[in-house]
Amino acid sequence: MGDLDPAERRQVDGHLEDCPSCGREVESLRLAHDHLVESAAASEAPPAHLKDWAVGDMPRPAPRRIAPSWVAAAAAVLIVALGIAYGPSLLGSREVAAATLEPMGEAPNAGAEVNVRGAGENLEVSVDAWGLPKCEREEYYELWFVEENGEHVSAGSFTVDESGDAELDLTAPQFATSYQRIGVTVERDKDPRPSGVMMMGGELRTS
Repeated sequence: MGDLDPAERRQVDGHLEDCPSCGREVESLRLAHDHLVESAAASEAPPAHLKDWAVGDMPRPAPRRIAPSWVAAAAAVLIVALGIAYGPSLLGSREVAAATLEPMGEAPNAGAEVNVRGAGENLEVSVDAWGLPKCEREEYYELWFVEENGEHVSAGSFTVDESGDAELDLTAPQFATSYQRIGVTVERDKDPRPSGVMMMGGELRTS
């Protein structure tokens, strides 16, 4: 990005000569930077609140040793990339599937909206659930991607508040979008297999 002074540039170039992995990283950052410059030239201005939205939920890091300035420059490129809402294909973070879950007998007032977004090697699974009975001691709910042949892949466990509601973010492997359904079971032990007590479920709609 042209932000290094000559001494810093020599330091970076000297390191890159002996470090192939950093060389590959720098090359990928250069490609990302070039793509972002092209996108910025071709796109309308992003909304004023975009920066606050992109960094508002990031945790504050613990005090640590100050990184070399070339590392800070590379990190700046990544932060810009994460904040570009007009280029979701760069991050693979677009919505890839969704499901509306309906009650299945044990919780007649239950329901949930599930949205699945691509995120590198994993999927981000956002869940907005309501009407589930409050968990008893040592009980919890488990969200599953369910294959037609009955195979299950867990996206994680959760509990609900006093009103039976929950809003949470879980993760699942990329291949889970090939499954046909999403379901929620109530679990009472640490067995990795589902208990079979399905509280709600629905068809997975892929984008």
